Amino acid sequence: MTTHFNSQAQGWRLDEPFHTPEILSFHQHLPDYAETPLHRLSPDLLQTLGVREIFVKDESIRCGLPAFKILGASWGAFRAIAKYLECPPSSSLDDLRCRAREANICLFTATDGNHGRAVARIANILGVKASVFVPRIMLDKTKEFIKGEGAFVTVVNGDYDAAVRAADEESRQAGGILIQDTAWPGYEEIPKVSLGSIAWIVQGYSTMMIEIDEQLSRLSIQGPTLVVVPIGVGSLGHAVVGHYKQKGRNTRILAVEPSTAACLQTSLENRQITPINTKDTSMCGMNCGTVSYTAWPYLYKGVDASITVTDKEAGKAQEQLRHQGVNVGPCGAATLAAISNLCNYHEDLARLTKDAVVVLLATEGPR
Repeated sequence: MTTHFNSQAQGWRLDEPFHTPEILSFHQHLPDYAETPLHRLSPDLLQTLGVREIFVKDESIRCGLPAFKILGASWGAFRAIAKYLECPPSSSLDDLRCRAREANICLFTATDGNHGRAVARIANILGVKASVFVPRIMLDKTKEFIKGEGAFVTVVNGDYDAAVRAADEESRQAGGILIQDTAWPGYEEIPKVSLGSIAWIVQGYSTMMIEIDEQLSRLSIQGPTLVVVPIGVGSLGHAVVGHYKQKGRNTRILAVEPSTAACLQTSLENRQITPINTKDTSMCGMNCGTVSYTAWPYLYKGVDASITVTDKEAGKAQEQLRHQGVNVGPCGAATLAAISNLCNYHEDLARLTKDAVVVLLATEGPR
């Protein structure tokens, strides 16, 4: 376990708005949309960690898929196709589907699993083709899940970053639309919204935070003291910062990464994006070597602390959650391992009181 604390984040707040009402409305019209559960963990665990409440936002089933990724992939693809076809963003799913089918559009993406499956699903919904590039080490069953959504899958002889480069190159050659949940110089403009540098995919993730706020409000809780977010390339972290670091909020953010793929923590320590070589991990959804170019400024200024966990720690946390009726994957369980380590080893720096409300983002189901 390694930890990095960022003192500047406590006082830093965003000036621009992050999400717009039509995003939630769009998601509510997707097939199988339902608000995902916010589980309250047992008093025994609360007493051990010395906080008032710990909730788990369970994204193990989101619109019929086993991860949160459909939130970003659907909004990103919808907006990108609408722009390509010169349709207004207010177009309905049915209207855009009719136009898109006639245009012979293909969506391209790279993935370590869930994002590619989500892009393939929204492509299917909108009646367009999908081409998904995957790293060499991807499990066969994961490839089959993506193929099952109707996508063409290409295996790249390299890691996730190599798959991203291959998808970008192929989309340019084929004249397709790249729907990628990371960014680099040149791609951050595709797509971009008028509110600033917040990409459509990242904006799509805001529905998760809106749901959390509403669910806590029903329990007469104003908002979380701390949100613990898993980090891959950092796009979800970008969305969490964008939502909870608005003016008037006082929520802190803890980022968690595998000890074998700590690209954010390495970059925070170096104060610049620093690509790293990663190793295999059970938390394969976070096995990424480079922080997203557009996410970086927000993570650098808005993440209060970064912590790494091992596969063993994530596995133990996954078992703890299963005993409490929360069946999630190792990436989501890593958030419980992270807050446990923070409270056990850095209690003085965690600054969590007995009144603290902690929300863990469990981003996927079991793999």
